[in-house]
Amino acid sequence: MPREKTSASREDYLKTIWEIVQEGQAPISARLAKDLAVTPPAVTAALKRLSRDGYLRVARDGRIVLTAKGRQSAEHLVLRHRLAEKLLTEVLGLDWTAAHEEAERLEHAISLQVEALLLKRFGRDSSCPHGVPLFGGLPALRRQGAITLSEAAPGVALEVVHIWEKDKRFLEFVDSLHLRPGAKIKVQSREYDQTTTLVVDSHPHRQLHLGLPTTTKIWVRPRSR
Repeated sequence: MPREKTSASREDYLKTIWEIVQEGQAPISARLAKDLAVTPPAVTAALKRLSRDGYLRVARDGRIVLTAKGRQSAEHLVLRHRLAEKLLTEVLGLDWTAAHEEAERLEHAISLQVEALLLKRFGRDSSCPHGVPLFGGLPALRRQGAITLSEAAPGVALEVVHIWEKDKRFLEFVDSLHLRPGAKIKVQSREYDQTTTLVVDSHPHRQLHLGLPTTTKIWVRPRSR
């Protein structure tokens, strides 16, 4: 078992809080400790510092709310993370399943000058290797008509637009099923226990049976037949 960390950077805290909100959940101390692999006392101390410095506030129910200053800092780090992923995959040729972990190391080192150059190279309207727009995050996907695979109705022709990226083993699993951004699929049925049966256009003779933990982490968009 890896040894538990006792600290994380200010940027890591803010980014993790931002990401939890993006996923439609309420950020609380216990979730931060789990996601950052730090001790609860470390989270408590960090939240006090971040609150003192004007990055967030902690509501009476324990929910953590980013201020405008906190959101700006978090979104800037998220942008650098996505740019790092694109640099690693599109320029250096790293496999998309490994990009998230490597970008976690690089995101803090990207300067404003390099950030501007990367934006110029990749374009502001592009997406990370896992399908999230450089700007706007998951809400932007929602506005573009994307839904989770668990929400998709059987019989509808779909395109995969985003794969949840925080678990390399999960990425390797879906990659082995040929499910990656851009894949064309069709849901055939959904059982009472929410198991979804689907086929990938590139491998039409192989049925996939995916449980809810997987289908909630894959985002799709309807396509023309």
